[in-house]
Amino acid sequence: MDQEHGAKPLDSFPILRSRSIEEIREALVRSYSARRFDFPNRAERIELRANQWQSRNIALSHLSGMAFQLEFPSADFFRQAFIRGGAAIRIGRSEKQVASAASCVIPPEALVTSTFASGFEHFGLRIKSDALVSKLTALMGATPSRGLEFDRTSSGDVAAAGHLYRMMMFFAAEVDSSTPGIEVAELEQALIVSFLSNNRHNYSAFLEDRARPIASWQVRRVEEYIEAHWDQPLTIEDLARATSASARSIFHQFKRSRGRTPMAFLKDVRLRHARLMLQRAGTERSVTETAMACGFGNLGHFARDYFTRFGERPSDTLKRR
Repeated sequence: MDQEHGAKPLDSFPILRSRSIEEIREALVRSYSARRFDFPNRAERIELRANQWQSRNIALSHLSGMAFQLEFPSADFFRQAFIRGGAAIRIGRSEKQVASAASCVIPPEALVTSTFASGFEHFGLRIKSDALVSKLTALMGATPSRGLEFDRTSSGDVAAAGHLYRMMMFFAAEVDSSTPGIEVAELEQALIVSFLSNNRHNYSAFLEDRARPIASWQVRRVEEYIEAHWDQPLTIEDLARATSASARSIFHQFKRSRGRTPMAFLKDVRLRHARLMLQRAGTERSVTETAMACGFGNLGHFARDYFTRFGERPSDTLKRR
């Protein structure tokens, strides 16, 4: 889980760098909603490092350091943990030893006790229950008839868990290096979809079935919607409402008929608007301001995508103006 030069995921969002038991206890209870903290080995060196990024719907966190135990009450979100160094996680009455190749999904109603070994690293994701159900509804094109239930003991498929872990790492790297905005909001929903796709649950079969075809007018409606709302975060719920179709059907048929995904089309629309802004005479907008206005929070990615699309750097376009 280490990044280059000893950096950790989400280092731009520190919540704790401490060697004080009382500071550690207070921070973990406050930031992670723990209701009990135990430090069993009094002879061990006291040191804990914790980072957390949070929005209205999700939270990503990274912890590393000494051995300790936390107890969590029921909550209004699902949780998933990837752990290096070993841990025991008790979910209700069942206990699971978690190794680096495994993880577990923790449902909202569960009482959880996590025991971490010295030198551990914990990389966790929390998703609000209503946000998860909203995405599931958009993907299926119908409201789930029963509650969402995950396999509690394991992610089941190590490869699928690896996909989600890499998506979490990518998201963490993006928020570490980007200015929060449209791009991060859209990555957030991609992370929620990845969580639903890479963990087994009682609606997995619906998501794995072949997507139903949609009409050509619905594909055109997707293009029209994106052209009209390119400067706002695009959600799969928006596209489902605009076309009266499931998000899975929309993405499948759009790619089949247009040769690219709706998100790739959206990026192209935003790049075209950025170019028009940079070409417009009389404006004092800089490359950075233009990128932000068009939804690109990562300037490096913007410059790369702009060059790929137009064969020149954004600064070259600005100079010619």
